[in-house]
Amino acid sequence: MFDKIIRLSFIFSLIIIIFFAGYISHKYKAKKIFQTLEPLISSLEIFFDIDLDKKLGERQLRKTINKSTPEFDTNFSLRNKPSESFNKFLFIKQDNSGPVLMDNPDNIIWTWSLDKFRNPSKIIPYHLFKNGDLILGRYESKGLYRINKDGKIIWNKNYYNHHWISLDEENLYVPGTLLIDQQDLKDKIYEGSFVKNCESKHKSRFGTIMIIDKNNGRLKEEIFLVDTFYKDIKSREIIEKFSYNCNDTFHLNDVRVLTKQEAKFFNNGQKGDFLVSFRHLDMIALVDKEKHNIKWYVQGKFKYQHSPRITKSGTVLIFDNYYKSGRSRILEIDISSKEIVGYFSNKNFKFFSNTRGRIQLFNDKIFIQSSDQGEIFEIICEDTEYISDEKCKSKFLYSSIFSSFYPNTGVSVEGNYVKDKIYIGDFYKNLNFFK
Repeated sequence: MFDKIIRLSFIFSLIIIIFFAGYISHKYKAKKIFQTLEPLISSLEIFFDIDLDKKLGERQLRKTINKSTPEFDTNFSLRNKPSESFNKFLFIKQDNSGPVLMDNPDNIIWTWSLDKFRNPSKIIPYHLFKNGDLILGRYESKGLYRINKDGKIIWNKNYYNHHWISLDEENLYVPGTLLIDQQDLKDKIYEGSFVKNCESKHKSRFGTIMIIDKNNGRLKEEIFLVDTFYKDIKSREIIEKFSYNCNDTFHLNDVRVLTKQEAKFFNNGQKGDFLVSFRHLDMIALVDKEKHNIKWYVQGKFKYQHSPRITKSGTVLIFDNYYKSGRSRILEIDISSKEIVGYFSNKNFKFFSNTRGRIQLFNDKIFIQSSDQGEIFEIICEDTEYISDEKCKSKFLYSSIFSSFYPNTGVSVEGNYVKDKIYIGDFYKNLNFFK
């Protein structure tokens, strides 16, 4: 009997050793193999109030090193970067640092504690509530959370989220991800389709829209756009006409819920319809809130775009990432005619964000986040109905260059300058939760 206990103890100990060997290899080498363990381990850490990073040693995260000099892709140096007070609050999260609230480019007035999370630099904030609560997501993985201003977790859910969200009085509208093997597309609606027959060596990624109760995190509905589009003849024709990326056809990088006023700008728009952006279709589209079919779209006037925002004058602003080689621009399109009525390329400055790129319409002003450059500027126009290079100018408000309070700012082991990109940088007013 005693020998059996010894043998069982040995086997059990061996299993534990193998598990932690796999866990450590995940942290240092084989991340993709053990990626599915990440949400489970995070949930266990939250439940038992432990931090395995502190128990087992911190990991130096693999960072994407910017191999350029500071002068190559930014507009500023230590001496001339923006320093003027915002007269409002900037809520900002850079890639390798935590979310903070600032009242000027060099002063943090609030920092959210993410001690409850593994690899906190991968926790992305999506929205700040007036009471200091945050909606957070785990970058390109499963995990959606709401925390209070002190970092206490209010709810956590195992949802695969991607990119920025929007919300209304009751719900969050979150871009999700569905990984599909082409062999699983067995419905007749996919016969002869691009998504069924294109050559892919692995599962393809398709965007979904998750409708989530913002108070408790309950998933009310998840809209699988690939299904709803292909069930509608006109929507299918649109997708088939413009599809070219087999592995990531429905790369959904933004979803906006129309207000009653915004819906009036569309011929058949309704409050609650979704304005979405598909990066690899070079398309923005209006999706019906009930039938989930495409009822309006613009395609091909921009490349790898992000962040469509409806203005009060019935146009939509779009962050056009690849206006031309090494340049981005902000595009303005009339909703009724679908024609370009204006654009701002910030021609007197360097302006290019290979990824992301965000527009915020706030207090009747236009704020632009050039994510890869780590810069935020305002577009200021005079005597013009639409934005233009001739009638508008930029006022830079923030640059991440040489931001000494971010610990990763410095040089890499190769001696190259390291600069954080901005994941989100939005302005707020009338906040007092930190007082």
